[in-house]
Amino acid sequence: MGDKHMRALPAGRTEKRLVKMAADAVRGDCPNPERIGCPSSDAVEAVVGRHLALPDFDNVVDHIATCAACFEEYGRRRLVRRLRNVGAVVVGCAALLILGLSWKYGPAKQPRPKEAVTKQAPAAVLTATLDYRNWTAERSGQSQPRPAVTPHLARAQLDITIALPIGTEDTVYTVQFRSDNDKPVAEAVGSAAWNGTAEVLKIRTDLRNVPAGPYTVAIRSADSSVHLYPVILE
Repeated sequence: MGDKHMRALPAGRTEKRLVKMAADAVRGDCPNPERIGCPSSDAVEAVVGRHLALPDFDNVVDHIATCAACFEEYGRRRLVRRLRNVGAVVVGCAALLILGLSWKYGPAKQPRPKEAVTKQAPAAVLTATLDYRNWTAERSGQSQPRPAVTPHLARAQLDITIALPIGTEDTVYTVQFRSDNDKPVAEAVGSAAWNGTAEVLKIRTDLRNVPAGPYTVAIRSADSSVHLYPVILE
């Protein structure tokens, strides 16, 4: 009955049961408290570690099986070795876990710092003045005498103040810079107003990509004809 029960147990539990039964039997029949004829502790450790090359290995095993004191020492050393092995496994698993976390979240997986993007400074806006107060404006299709000196402008992004002849109305004007073939190369819109000494029209325009040379400034409101004035871009 007992043998059938033990065959039904798992191998690990069977071994433990056999060891317990053997220990109980040894303690009862072979106490040997004086440790008479016992092998050295190194020999017991060799049996625990299964060092088969140990001289008289089989005799030491037989002695441990029939000596309560040596059997208890064998059990203690076997338990220490097992705990040591379990500890090594735990440390190894912890090391693998730390390595995995380092690989996932460490510097190797951190996003690379974005390279500094060189930002181009915005182009400076220059101020300029076109003084047409003493000019007789040419109306579209007419030709009238002009002063000899034609005003100049830099080819840049400009805030331009245009002083217009007396009699120009306060209103919104469209200003075009036209080439020799009367093709617009730049355009802006601004309001004209009397500032106490002249009728002033203010606009902002970008002439950076316009080739140098003579051009015509064409100024027109919604209810007036086009007035033409010369300018030289340089």
